[in-house]
Amino acid sequence: MRTALSLLLLLAAVGVSAAPAEPVETTRLDVVLMRHGVRSPTKPAQTYAAYANGDWPAWPVAPGILTPHGHEGMTAIGGRVRRLLLDDGVMAAACPKPASFVVIGDTTPRNRESSAAFLDGVTPGCRGSFLAMEGSANNALFHFVKDADKGKSDDDDDGASATPVPPPALAELQTLLLGCTPADCTEVATRGNKKLLVDGPDGLSKAMKLAGTLSENLMLAYAEGMPVNAVAFGRADVTVLGRLITLHNAQFAATKKAMPAAANAASNLVAHIAASLDAAHGVKSGIAPLSASGRGVVVLVGHDTNLANVAGVLGLDWHDPLAPDDYPPGGALVFSLVHRGNTDIVRIRSLMPSMDALRSNRFDDVAAKPVRVQGCGKIGECTIGEFDALVRRAVDPARVDASLPAMVPTQGENRK
Repeated sequence: MRTALSLLLLLAAVGVSAAPAEPVETTRLDVVLMRHGVRSPTKPAQTYAAYANGDWPAWPVAPGILTPHGHEGMTAIGGRVRRLLLDDGVMAAACPKPASFVVIGDTTPRNRESSAAFLDGVTPGCRGSFLAMEGSANNALFHFVKDADKGKSDDDDDGASATPVPPPALAELQTLLLGCTPADCTEVATRGNKKLLVDGPDGLSKAMKLAGTLSENLMLAYAEGMPVNAVAFGRADVTVLGRLITLHNAQFAATKKAMPAAANAASNLVAHIAASLDAAHGVKSGIAPLSASGRGVVVLVGHDTNLANVAGVLGLDWHDPLAPDDYPPGGALVFSLVHRGNTDIVRIRSLMPSMDALRSNRFDDVAAKPVRVQGCGKIGECTIGEFDALVRRAVDPARVDASLPAMVPTQGENRK
């Protein structure tokens, strides 16, 4: 009996040792593309006064500027991203060397300040700098190459919205703005000398553009932490705001994420991200990588438009009904070059804070989630061949500048 038992234990041990081991993974590079922090609406409140019964809230900063709450939020988001980078093994706990840790910010004041605030959180106590162009010229990584000298604002549309049927959220937004019911909104608007979102039989495209802006402004007031009676005229909670922000998603789907508008806007950015992943893979291309070392971290502090444009080019979808804003302040996409076993893969994850996380500036529970990628066999992962095929198919070479813009180390508008 003892001999038989010993034999069984030996066979069990052999079986365990013969089981295939999980492939060892090493992340060589993380490229983080993120939106700046909570800002004020880009236009004054009086711009939209005619569409609402009630006062739009007052903001503590000029239009389009990062708020003090948004600054604190970007520092906290930096702390959350720090944890991800440490877990991936692409950053050490000590202050990183510039060659292996690159942060690039767009030139707008909100992006400069967001970059500085993010650095405080991701590399605390390190007094790091980010790269940015001098002056106020648009950085071609974040904006149309052909329009880089024309001062296009981030809320300019790349094309008309092609929404054949108004989504239910549009009617809900209309009732919220005027404090009406669906049956009497026209009467309420006439009586109060107010405007309706849809002002005629052919006004749906215009209404959707306006609804995208207004729904985002309502979200921003909540994310800013304003009193509930100042958010959405006291007529909505976070659940209602979550339904309304899908209007912003829809408008971006029609004008920022749709091809060829997405390729027009993001081919240059995608090409440089792809070149960076290629460099980490050991392959040189004719496009300059964002990091000369090919290892470590690159963070790009851009805009919601950049997230939507890149999603359109690469066929990405990360919509989460529990966090319905697809492009929140501080939201990020993470592209990783991962060496697994004897091969390399591209891993794509989203890190999208909810409205409540933004309101409280607490991001510990914001999870990195795999992104659905059209053309890749596994959710959140692409083989090198699959990813290269996506890039070749969608990137417009005429919209790519092989070199990087001239940028300098910058401290930025750090309010602290």
